[in-house]
Amino acid sequence: MRTLVWPDGSVYRIRRSTADTGGELLEMEWELPAHGWGPQPHVHPRLTEEYEVLEGSLDVLVGSRWRELTAGGMASVPPGTAHTFRVGDSPVRVRNVHRPALDFEPYVTRLCSTANQRNLGDLSGFRSLLYIAVLVREFPLHSRAPGRLLNAAVPPLAALGRLLGLRTT
Repeated sequence: MRTLVWPDGSVYRIRRSTADTGGELLEMEWELPAHGWGPQPHVHPRLTEEYEVLEGSLDVLVGSRWRELTAGGMASVPPGTAHTFRVGDSPVRVRNVHRPALDFEPYVTRLCSTANQRNLGDLSGFRSLLYIAVLVREFPLHSRAPGRLLNAAVPPLAALGRLLGLRTT
Protein backbone atom coordinates (compact mmCIF):
# COMPACT_ATOMS: atom_id res chain seq x y z
CA MET A 1 0.00 0.00 0.00
CA ARG A 2 1.36 3.41 -0.98
CA THR A 3 0.60 6.47 1.15
CA LEU A 4 0.58 10.05 -0.17
CA VAL A 5 0.79 12.86 2.40
CA TRP A 6 -0.19 16.31 1.12
CA PRO A 7 1.06 19.70 2.38
CA ASP A 8 -2.28 20.39 4.11
CA GLY A 9 -2.03 17.11 6.08
CA SER A 10 -4.39 15.11 3.86
CA VAL A 11 -3.42 11.46 3.60
CA TYR A 12 -4.31 9.32 0.57
CA ARG A 13 -3.78 5.58 1.05
CA ILE A 14 -3.84 3.61 -2.17
CA ARG A 15 -5.74 0.45 -1.19
CA ARG A 16 -5.98 -1.11 -4.66
CA SER A 17 -3.62 0.29 -7.26
CA THR A 18 -4.04 0.47 -11.00
CA ALA A 19 -1.56 -2.43 -11.26
CA ASP A 20 -3.43 -4.49 -8.63
CA THR A 21 -6.67 -4.27 -10.63
CA GLY A 22 -5.26 -4.46 -14.16
CA GLY A 23 -6.45 -0.88 -14.74
CA GLU A 24 -10.05 -1.68 -13.80
CA LEU A 25 -10.00 0.82 -10.94
CA LEU A 26 -7.95 2.79 -8.44
CA GLU A 27 -9.22 2.62 -4.84
CA MET A 28 -7.97 5.06 -2.21
CA GLU A 29 -8.85 5.85 1.37
CA TRP A 30 -8.52 9.51 2.23
CA GLU A 31 -8.07 11.13 5.63
CA LEU A 32 -8.85 14.80 5.08
CA PRO A 33 -8.28 17.46 7.76
CA ALA A 34 -10.90 20.04 8.66
CA HIS A 35 -11.03 22.70 5.92
CA GLY A 36 -8.47 20.71 3.91
CA TRP A 37 -7.71 21.28 0.27
CA GLY A 38 -10.20 20.22 -2.40
CA PRO A 39 -9.66 20.45 -6.16
CA GLN A 40 -11.32 22.99 -8.40
CA PRO A 41 -14.39 21.61 -10.19
CA HIS A 42 -13.27 19.24 -12.92
CA VAL A 43 -14.57 16.57 -15.29
CA HIS A 44 -13.45 13.01 -15.93
CA PRO A 45 -14.49 12.39 -19.56
CA ARG A 46 -14.08 8.60 -19.46
CA LEU A 47 -14.22 7.48 -15.84
CA THR A 48 -16.65 7.29 -12.96
CA GLU A 49 -15.56 8.62 -9.57
CA GLU A 50 -17.17 7.33 -6.39
CA TYR A 51 -17.11 8.70 -2.85
CA GLU A 52 -18.14 6.81 0.29
CA VAL A 53 -17.83 8.58 3.63
CA LEU A 54 -16.45 6.23 6.27
CA GLU A 55 -16.27 8.74 9.16
CA GLY A 56 -17.32 12.39 9.42
CA SER A 57 -18.97 14.34 6.63
CA LEU A 58 -17.98 15.62 3.19
CA ASP A 59 -19.68 18.07 0.85
CA VAL A 60 -19.67 16.79 -2.73
CA LEU A 61 -20.59 18.82 -5.81
CA VAL A 62 -22.00 16.70 -8.63
CA GLY A 63 -23.08 18.78 -11.62
CA SER A 64 -24.62 21.90 -10.11
CA ARG A 65 -25.82 20.34 -6.84
CA TRP A 66 -23.95 20.21 -3.53
CA ARG A 67 -24.75 17.27 -1.24
CA GLU A 68 -23.57 16.60 2.28
CA LEU A 69 -22.49 13.01 2.71
CA THR A 70 -22.23 11.63 6.25
CA ALA A 71 -20.87 8.26 7.42
CA GLY A 72 -22.27 5.58 5.13
CA GLY A 73 -23.28 8.12 2.48
CA MET A 74 -22.18 7.64 -1.10
CA ALA A 75 -22.05 9.60 -4.34
CA SER A 76 -21.17 8.48 -7.84
CA VAL A 77 -20.02 10.93 -10.49
CA PRO A 78 -20.73 9.76 -14.06
CA PRO A 79 -18.22 10.45 -16.83
CA GLY A 80 -18.44 13.99 -18.18
CA THR A 81 -19.98 15.49 -15.02
CA ALA A 82 -18.35 18.47 -13.27
CA HIS A 83 -17.59 17.73 -9.63
CA THR A 84 -15.43 18.48 -6.60
CA PHE A 85 -15.56 18.16 -2.82
CA ARG A 86 -14.93 20.26 0.28
CA VAL A 87 -14.28 19.45 3.92
CA GLY A 88 -16.08 21.30 6.69
CA ASP A 89 -15.17 21.94 10.33
CA SER A 90 -14.20 18.34 11.15
CA PRO A 91 -11.86 15.79 9.60
CA VAL A 92 -13.34 13.12 7.35
CA ARG A 93 -12.34 9.66 6.15
CA VAL A 94 -13.47 8.74 2.62
CA ARG A 95 -13.23 5.75 0.30
CA ASN A 96 -12.60 7.04 -3.24
CA VAL A 97 -12.67 4.99 -6.44
CA HIS A 98 -11.79 5.93 -10.01
CA ARG A 99 -13.21 3.41 -12.50
CA PRO A 100 -11.38 2.71 -14.84
CA ALA A 101 -8.10 3.92 -13.36
CA LEU A 102 -6.71 5.40 -16.61
CA ASP A 103 -3.71 7.61 -15.66
CA PHE A 104 -5.12 9.03 -12.43
CA GLU A 105 -2.71 7.18 -10.11
CA PRO A 106 0.52 8.50 -11.68
CA TYR A 107 -1.09 11.96 -11.96
CA VAL A 108 -2.12 12.19 -8.30
CA THR A 109 1.19 10.67 -7.15
CA ARG A 110 3.20 13.22 -9.15
CA LEU A 111 0.93 16.10 -8.04
CA CYS A 112 1.42 15.18 -4.37
CA SER A 113 5.18 14.87 -4.79
CA THR A 114 5.35 18.19 -6.66
CA ALA A 115 3.16 19.98 -4.09
CA ASN A 116 5.51 18.87 -1.31
CA GLN A 117 8.82 19.41 -3.11
CA ARG A 118 7.86 22.81 -4.55
CA ASN A 119 6.11 24.12 -1.42
CA LEU A 120 2.80 24.65 -3.20
CA GLY A 121 0.77 24.75 0.03
CA ASP A 122 -2.96 24.47 -0.60
CA LEU A 123 -2.54 24.40 -4.41
CA SER A 124 -4.56 27.60 -4.83
CA GLY A 125 -1.93 30.01 -6.17
CA PHE A 126 -0.97 30.85 -9.76
CA ARG A 127 2.27 28.86 -9.49
CA SER A 128 0.23 25.80 -8.48
CA LEU A 129 -2.06 26.37 -11.45
CA LEU A 130 0.95 26.29 -13.77
CA TYR A 131 2.23 23.04 -12.24
CA ILE A 132 -1.22 21.45 -12.49
CA ALA A 133 -1.47 22.52 -16.15
CA VAL A 134 1.92 20.89 -16.84
CA LEU A 135 0.73 17.68 -15.15
CA VAL A 136 -2.62 17.61 -16.94
CA ARG A 137 -0.71 17.80 -20.24
CA GLU A 138 1.56 14.94 -19.09
CA PHE A 139 -1.38 12.79 -17.95
CA PRO A 140 -4.25 13.69 -20.30
CA LEU A 141 -6.58 10.70 -19.86
CA HIS A 142 -8.18 11.28 -16.47
CA SER A 143 -9.51 14.82 -16.21
CA ARG A 144 -10.08 18.18 -17.77
CA ALA A 145 -11.54 21.52 -16.79
CA PRO A 146 -15.35 21.81 -16.80
CA GLY A 147 -15.59 24.39 -19.60
CA ARG A 148 -14.19 25.04 -23.05
CA LEU A 149 -12.52 28.29 -22.06
CA LEU A 150 -10.70 26.69 -19.13
CA ASN A 151 -9.69 23.71 -21.27
CA ALA A 152 -8.36 26.05 -23.93
CA ALA A 153 -6.24 27.75 -21.26
CA VAL A 154 -4.44 24.54 -20.21
CA PRO A 155 -1.99 24.24 -23.16
CA PRO A 156 -0.74 27.85 -22.94
CA LEU A 157 -0.52 27.64 -19.12
CA ALA A 158 1.46 24.40 -19.40
CA ALA A 159 3.72 25.98 -22.03
CA LEU A 160 4.29 28.99 -19.77
CA GLY A 161 5.08 26.67 -16.87
CA ARG A 162 7.64 24.75 -18.92
CA LEU A 163 9.08 28.03 -20.27
CA LEU A 164 9.55 29.18 -16.67
CA GLY A 165 11.37 25.90 -15.93
CA LEU A 166 8.65 24.32 -13.79
CA ARG A 167 9.31 20.58 -13.60
CA THR A 168 7.23 17.90 -11.89
CA THR A 169 9.92 15.23 -11.60
